[in-house]
Amino acid sequence: MMESHKRAGADKPVYSGKQATGRIKELVRSQASGTISSSNGSVFFHKSDVDGEYWNLAVGDHVLFELLDDTISGPRAQHVRLKKPTGKK
Repeated sequence: MMESHKRAGADKPVYSGKQATGRIKELVRSQASGTISSSNGSVFFHKSDVDGEYWNLAVGDHVLFELLDDTISGPRAQHVRLKKPTGKK
C-alpha cells in the first residue's frame, strides 16, 4: 500500500480572529518574534504573522492585527500590519 504525501501546510486550518489595535512592546530579532501591548494584554506574534516586512517594525509602532485566543499557548496576533496615521494633529 502506497502512502500519500501531502505538501506541508496543505491542510492547515485558516483561523479568523477579532480585529484589534496595539503598539509594538518588544521585538526579539534573534527569534523573529515580538509582543504587542493591547487592551487585551500582551499578545505574541512571529514574523510569519506580519503582513509586510517584520524587519521594518520598531518598538512603539502602532499596529492593527487579528487577535486569536489560543487556549493552549495564549493570545496570538496574525495579519499584523502598521496602522496608518489618521492625519489628525
